[in-house]
Parts: sequence; C-alpha cells; structure tokens
Amino acid sequence: MKKAAEVNLQRDAAALLLRLSAGGFLLPHGLGKLFGWFGGPGLGGFVQELAQFGLPATPAVALVLAVVQSLFGLTVLLGAWTRISAIVAAGFIATTVWIALPHGWFWMGTGVEYPLMWLAALLSVALLGGGRFSIDGLRAANLDGRS
Repeated sequence: MKKAAEVNLQRDAAALLLRLSAGGFLLPHGLGKLFGWFGGPGLGGFVQELAQFGLPATPAVALVLAVVQSLFGLTVLLGAWTRISAIVAAGFIATTVWIALPHGWFWMGTGVEYPLMWLAALLSVALLGGGRFSIDGLRAANLDGRS
C-alpha cells in the first residue's frame, strides 16, 4: 500500500505535468496573436480570424482575447491563482469548442476534437489546483511555515 506522502507526491507531479502542458500550449498561441510570434497572425491577422468566424472583429476585441489567452496561459503554466486561471482559460477554450462544433469531430477538418481535449485539460487543472510545485504551492508552504 502506498503511503500518503507518496500519493501526494504523485498527485503534485501529475498536476505539474498537466499545468505545464495546458499553460505551455496556451501561452504561445496567445503570444502569436499578440505579437505574431511562433508563426501566429499578430493582432491584425487575429482580427481577420475573428471576422471569419463571425465574431466581433475589432482591434480592441482581438487585443482583449489575446491578452486573456496569454495572461491566463502564463498563470496556469506557473500555477499562480491556478483554479481561477484555469477556469478563465477554459472559458476562452470553450468558445473555440463552440466555434468548432459545426465542423464535426476531427481536428484535421477544424473540428471540435482538439479544443475539447484542451478544455478537459484546463478543467482538470481547475479541479486539481496548482499542487506543491507551483506558485500557489509556494504561497501555501510559506503560510504554513508562519503558523
């Protein structure tokens, strides 16, 4: 039988891996929308993408969405305010799921499969929290050390 400390370590390691994946994939997509990095469209191209999907396509809307994706990708990655960050990021991705629904299941046809997987990952991060290996975990350890 596994000891509680071993189970907790495995849970914290799993939370770290999931957080690094979810935030680490979300962040560069947001930066690509903001700055054109990593082959992204930049804000001008993102405005055009929004218009193609029939969404409000103004520079202000594109900027807010790109900042949300970047900021909450970073906070999920670092494990800062993890639960709320993951919920906000999941809300962003839920919009992508909604947009992809009419295109079917498979992502190769711009379907819902890939964004739905990331929605599940972000909701899992929200349920797990940051774990020990996160900024949230460091804050909790500091608070415990003070008591």
